[in-house]
Amino acid sequence: MKSYRDEAVVLRTYKFGEADRVVVLLTREHGKVRAVAKGVRKGKSRFGGRLEPLSMIDIQLHLGRSLDTIQQVELVHTHTKLRTDFARLTQGLSMAEAIDTLTPDREPVGHLYELLSRALIELNRHQSPLLLGAFYWKVLAADGASPVLDSCARCDEPAELVAFDLVEGGALCSQCRAGTPISFAALELLRRVLGGALAQALEAEDSPVVNEVNALARRAMEFHLERRLKSIGVFDRHL
Repeated sequence: MKSYRDEAVVLRTYKFGEADRVVVLLTREHGKVRAVAKGVRKGKSRFGGRLEPLSMIDIQLHLGRSLDTIQQVELVHTHTKLRTDFARLTQGLSMAEAIDTLTPDREPVGHLYELLSRALIELNRHQSPLLLGAFYWKVLAADGASPVLDSCARCDEPAELVAFDLVEGGALCSQCRAGTPISFAALELLRRVLGGALAQALEAEDSPVVNEVNALARRAMEFHLERRLKSIGVFDRHL
């Protein structure tokens, strides 16, 4: 099959040749795909602004060896509020960067597509100070790196947990203490994020506890990816 159609989120783009652009897409069915948008850098491109980063689109592509070719694009979600608010835009780009770094090309990752598309819709609807941190934790859990939160990650004792260690993969008791101190309130909030009460957790207002969970989320994501997230720097006040 030379041509195929899919839903996608635009992760990023970069220049290609004199008039083209490569668009990096996370698709629902085909995973991460790199595709050429021919002539998109010309003033009269037929794709218009539909291939901007974070756009959710319905797209038809022609299969190529290393790069596919974009044939048709229909915009599904415009994310108007996200695009006109710098803080929200930065959070969205940070989500896209994490997914781009985590996913190999052409490997279906429908669960990550669902996480990213839903997070962008929520980010456009409501600016929760916990949303980016919660997204990181959910992605880590989906990638098999969910932290241990209900007993000590080192000795497995159900004692009072007072620290969080990235190497051990979770919370530690006072006897095994290592890594970063963590408050009881932050542990409880993190348990809500990962334990089925995400909607309730996202209602939390900006606070030291939210900042604690966010900062740990960033460190955990960068530890898992084994690299710094470039786009996160301008949003450090929330992480």
